Amino acid sequence: MQKIKSERGITLLILIITIVVLALISIPIIVNTTDISELQRYTYFKGDIDKLRESIETTYADLDDLSSIGPIYTGDYSFLSYVQGSDQVANPNDGNVYYVISLSNLNSYMNAQISLKYGSGNKQKTYENNEYSGSDVYIINEQSRTIYYTSGVEYKGVTYYRLPENFTAQSQTLIVSYDANGGTDVPYMESVDLRGRTVVIGKAPTREGYTFKGYLDEATNAIYQPGDVYTVTQNTVFVAQWEEN
Repeated sequence: MQKIKSERGITLLILIITIVVLALISIPIIVNTTDISELQRYTYFKGDIDKLRESIETTYADLDDLSSIGPIYTGDYSFLSYVQGSDQVANPNDGNVYYVISLSNLNSYMNAQISLKYGSGNKQKTYENNEYSGSDVYIINEQSRTIYYTSGVEYKGVTYYRLPENFTAQSQTLIVSYDANGGTDVPYMESVDLRGRTVVIGKAPTREGYTFKGYLDEATNAIYQPGDVYTVTQNTVFVAQWEEN
């Protein structure tokens, strides 16, 4: 009788050990499965942005105005104030306007069939009042041309809204120049290799019998004074404005 009890005890102990071992084995399997799933989602996210960026650079490279790319994004912008890893989500060179990247517009311009894994808002055919406020969408900034995914993708404890890379300069070189408009001694022309970079307005020219009133930006009809900070978004000519004494 004692032998039977002993065998039962051994059997129960073996069963407990087996359960513990199986539990320990299953834990890394669950973790690895989670890692693989996150990596897959992040890979899809990166693939979407790579395709969109390449297509946009090909199609809209010569356009300063991206309004034809899709509707204005009017949804939640709070994600731009977040930090992903050690980087601020928002590109410091961003302007104030963001557009939804319309797949139908992009495919029509390129005569292509680009598809995305995410971004249900990009796949819509029409948008009400040329605006979109949904959350599952890729948007692009009009100035820096940085692409964001408003829903974000989590990978290794970090939520990514854009690709984790340094912001790169635009390939287009922009020129800031000055027209003395009858005067002399204007500042030298300045080349800018980054859309969205700021420059300081140069010194005032001189003209006998006239008082300098400022530089006119003909694109916006705004007047700037020497020392003002100006954000460059296109080739710009500042024309001296004069008042006769």
